[in-house]
Amino acid sequence: MTGRLDRAGALPGTNLEQTRALNRRAVFDAVRRNGPVTRAELAREIGLTVQGISNIAAELEEAGLIRQEGKRVGQRGQPAVELSVNPQGGYTIGLCLAYRRAMGVLVDLTGEVVASDTCDYAERHPAAITRILHAQTRRLIDKAGVPEEQIWGIGCSVPGTVVNGAFWYDKVQEAEEWTHFPMAGELERLTGHRVILENDATVASIGERLYGIGRVANSFFYLHFTLGIGGGVVTDGHHYRGAFGGAGEIGHMIVKPGGRLCPCGSRGCLEQYVSFYAAAEAVCGPDRAPDEVPAEELAAYCRDGDLRILGWQQQAGQYLRIAIRNIEAMFDPDTIVIGGGLPSELLDGLIAATAPLLPVMAHRSASRLPRLMPAEHASDLPARGAAALPIAMAMQPNISNAAWSRTSKALPEISSPALAILGVATARG
Repeated sequence: MTGRLDRAGALPGTNLEQTRALNRRAVFDAVRRNGPVTRAELAREIGLTVQGISNIAAELEEAGLIRQEGKRVGQRGQPAVELSVNPQGGYTIGLCLAYRRAMGVLVDLTGEVVASDTCDYAERHPAAITRILHAQTRRLIDKAGVPEEQIWGIGCSVPGTVVNGAFWYDKVQEAEEWTHFPMAGELERLTGHRVILENDATVASIGERLYGIGRVANSFFYLHFTLGIGGGVVTDGHHYRGAFGGAGEIGHMIVKPGGRLCPCGSRGCLEQYVSFYAAAEAVCGPDRAPDEVPAEELAAYCRDGDLRILGWQQQAGQYLRIAIRNIEAMFDPDTIVIGGGLPSELLDGLIAATAPLLPVMAHRSASRLPRLMPAEHASDLPARGAAALPIAMAMQPNISNAAWSRTSKALPEISSPALAILGVATARG
């Protein structure tokens, strides 16, 4: 057998080379999560020798992924050099498709926002909305002035069920046109970058884990309002999608047996009573569909004390109490976080209407966090959560989950030395 050896003596394509890429990813991820960090600390966490860590760190530094921050002082012996992520080592884009609004951010490897963009839209066809997201992507890249080869990918948050890069959404009048629409593939074709599509509740929970309540709560359940209501599950610091990507679909928990018919085929699902759609249904009248009611109109009704909205809040609060108690019984989270696109006036009233919550389970009596908390999010948090998806893919390039599978086979080649050294394929054709 002949072939050209790399400088470590490994034949390209061998298991040894894959192991080296895996070790590089492990070191990079540990620096990203824990930095500034010393080589000795990395060795203890990952289980490699200090010399092995030093060799890998040199490769990552040469690729521009990490950098030396300085020396650790106050310890015995020679001060140890600290390593941290190089923010300019790569960039990701996060897009958030919300109700009548698209939000986007371009962030560096530390998650700091380099450029942001928000646009309202009235279009209702998925192809038109995909073109809006493409235009938003171009604006973000132009604002940031980032070279194309430094962009690791695009994460996109959508309000629907995601399977293999396509999703459907049953809360709009044109539901048939949204059925299994291949948004990831279309957006890849337009932008030339890998696109990872994910359900908005899962993405919101990722954003909350990275930048919000996740700083003090290791396990939580995120209740996310859009036209419907979804959920995201974070356990032991990691988000959980389930076997088919549907973990946390709290909107289809039955809270009133024999109640209203839901598009899922069941009756009495939670989102038939607790959702933006349900709130809008209370005020839209016979001449409009609920998804045609602007959020600002609902907020104004709430401020004016409209009895229709106040009545919805009180009824919805009682059904939400049931859901909260069931979530606690199933997942035993540190807390339940409630957020999303519901106007703050409606959200505050809804939270108030859940009081008093149903009796707490005995083992939760010592919890230091309230059972229900509003999300600690800024306006760009869902998009920042979406921007974390390409990094998650880079850390797990062989992931087989159907929702994150490759969708397009005709992407242009964008050479990324940083991704190459992490063992992530850069050939797009």
